[in-house]
Amino acid sequence: MHSDMTQRIKELLDRGFSAASALGEEIQHRVSSGDFEWATVFGAELARRAAQEGADSSEHAFLLDRLQTALATTAGQQSLRALMCLPSSLQAGESAQTRAERRLAQLVALGHRPADIVPVVYGEQLGTAASDEFKACLLQELVLEGVAVPEYPLLRSFGEALVTEEHPLAPLPLHLLPTERALLRPTHAPHDWTWALPPATVAKHSDRPELHASPDMRRRSVAVDPADTTVPEVAEAMSAAVRHWLEESNGTVAAQEFWSASPVSPNDFAAVFERLPLTAWSTGETRPRLHPATSDRVLQVLLTAAVRSPAYGNGMFGAYGRLAAWRSLGGLVGAAPDAPICHTAMLVEQAHWFIADPSSDWFHQVAWDLAVAALRPGGQEIAVLTATDTD
Repeated sequence: MHSDMTQRIKELLDRGFSAASALGEEIQHRVSSGDFEWATVFGAELARRAAQEGADSSEHAFLLDRLQTALATTAGQQSLRALMCLPSSLQAGESAQTRAERRLAQLVALGHRPADIVPVVYGEQLGTAASDEFKACLLQELVLEGVAVPEYPLLRSFGEALVTEEHPLAPLPLHLLPTERALLRPTHAPHDWTWALPPATVAKHSDRPELHASPDMRRRSVAVDPADTTVPEVAEAMSAAVRHWLEESNGTVAAQEFWSASPVSPNDFAAVFERLPLTAWSTGETRPRLHPATSDRVLQVLLTAAVRSPAYGNGMFGAYGRLAAWRSLGGLVGAAPDAPICHTAMLVEQAHWFIADPSSDWFHQVAWDLAVAALRPGGQEIAVLTATDTD
C-alpha cells in the first residue's frame, strides 16, 4: 500500500512542473480531506529529489512550502504530526534552516490550538522530533498569540530549560507585558484581526492629535541645548528592530542620542524636537509633524517593522521580532545591554513617546519608513530612531 502510494507520487512529480498549480491543488485537496499519510510520503519524496538535484531544487522547495502551509493551517494533532515529519527546508545551510523553522513556528501558532501543539511538539510523540530552536520560536509565537503559557507544564518547563541553556530567546517573558497590551486580541475582534500596523505613515502609526510648537513652548525651552551623545553600541541596540532592513535590503537607519543639562518638559518637547540636529531632517529643513504616542503604540510600530519583510529579504517573524523590538526599546530608553526586560519595560512606561511623520527627502516614502522619539525618564536625554527602505 505504502509502496503503491510512493509510486503514484513519483509519477505525479514526473509530469513536470508546468502543472505546478495542479500539484498545489492536489496538495490542498489531500490535506483538507485528511489524507495525512499521503502528505508525509509526498514530503519525503520531495526531500529525496531535492537531495539528488542539489542546489537546483527551487521547484521542489515551492511545493514543500505549499505542503507545509496546508498542514500548518489545518488544525488538529494528525495534521501537526504530519507537519513535524517533514523537513523544515530543502535548502542547505544553517541560515536557510533557521529561517524556515521560524516561519513554521509562526504558521503553527496561528493555525493550531495549544491543546494540540503541546502534546505533539513538546511531548515529543513517537515519530515527531522537533528541534529545540523550532520549539523555542513556537513558544514565543504562542506568547504573542496570548496563550497562557504557565498553564501548560510542558511549555513552562521548556521555557525554564531555555533559561538554563542561555538560549537567545530566554530573556523574553512567557507572558505579555503591560507594554504589549495592544497585542491582545479584543473580545469581539474579526477573524482577520491583527496587531500589525499598516505601511508606515504617521496617520496610521499615531492615533493622537499633532503637536505644535507654540511661542510659549519655545520661550520655556530656550535654555535647553541638546548635544549629540550617540555611541555605536546604543545606536546598534536602538536599530535592532530594523536591522534586517540594512542587512538584507536597501535600508538606511539613523539612531541618535541627545543630552541636555536643562531637563525637557514633555509639554515643550515639540519645541525642542524642531531644534535637534537630526540626520533625517537637515538643518533649516521644515520639521515633521510630531504626535505624542503611547508606549504600546511604539512597541507595535517596532514589532511590526521587525516581523515584516523589508523591500528585499525576510522578516524576523514573531519570536525574534519580539526580541528585537525589546532590544530597540531598551536602546531608546537607555537601559543597560544586560538589563532584564522587566526593568526595560519599567523604563519604557516612564518615558514619554512621540512619532514623527517621515516627510523629509531622507525617507524613501514607499512603504518602509519609521520615526520614533523617546524623552527618557528625568527629561535630560532624548533618543530618536529613524529608518527607511526601498525596492
